[in-house]
Amino acid sequence: MPNSLKLGVNTSIFDGHDMDVAFGIISRLGYEYVEVAYNQGYVGDLDDSLFSPANAQRIRTLLDKHQLKTLALGCTFNLARPEAVAYLQTRIGFAQAIGVKLLNACTAKREDYAALVSNLRQIAPYLEHAGCCLLIENGGDHNYDAFALAAEGEELLREVGSAAVAFNGDAGNMVSLRPQADAIQQIMQLLPQMRHCHIKDVYKQGAEFHFPPIGQGILDYQPLIKSLAAQDIPCTLEIPLRMHRLADSTPVRSDTPVGLERIVEVLRESKKYIDGLQSDFG
Repeated sequence: MPNSLKLGVNTSIFDGHDMDVAFGIISRLGYEYVEVAYNQGYVGDLDDSLFSPANAQRIRTLLDKHQLKTLALGCTFNLARPEAVAYLQTRIGFAQAIGVKLLNACTAKREDYAALVSNLRQIAPYLEHAGCCLLIENGGDHNYDAFALAAEGEELLREVGSAAVAFNGDAGNMVSLRPQADAIQQIMQLLPQMRHCHIKDVYKQGAEFHFPPIGQGILDYQPLIKSLAAQDIPCTLEIPLRMHRLADSTPVRSDTPVGLERIVEVLRESKKYIDGLQSDFG
């Protein structure tokens, strides 16, 4: 009997809505996991209160209330900035407070590669001490192009040299930043050092990139979903409906949140598609 996929929802799809509402919908639709997404710029400007003990307690209360589990925290920001090590220490503490050991984050600009490597080497002992793992994610826009293709990520891990830094793969990100690449095959190349995966589909409207329900875009997820289930690698649907990317990969966030009816529709259709894929594996 094949393994069942560990599937959750990244809260970026609920950008602008209350977490209580988001968790309730995720639970009612039959998902078991949630990934809280505090990604700078993609879900608005973040402030330190989100990483406070009070907010950690609120998240734990909501997890209990809606009978959800969490395995990962989304916490993307520029990992090459001078404050990155201190910022990551704060996020490690918050992750521990909500019971999470995996922290997902995109990297930095290629031009800041040396600072990125230095910061990752400095944060590695803190991760090891906390029993956490920072999962670097292939970027989806030019602000995070230090790691865009599989070989670049593999080289970065070799330079950092710590088991506390691994991969969170995202094929949908690769479509906008490196559109000529075979995104699914590139992400599958990362599987030996992947601890988590984002599932994001993409369609093009003119020259711009938008995010539909899984299975309704250009990516064939069947081989990757099968591998994730077989290797017991958890994943979340990261479908940032409030955001799209321009032809040059620049992210554009709408001024208004997406309606809850549309969010429910997208999550329901995505789950139906992935459940259908899994039924084919039997």
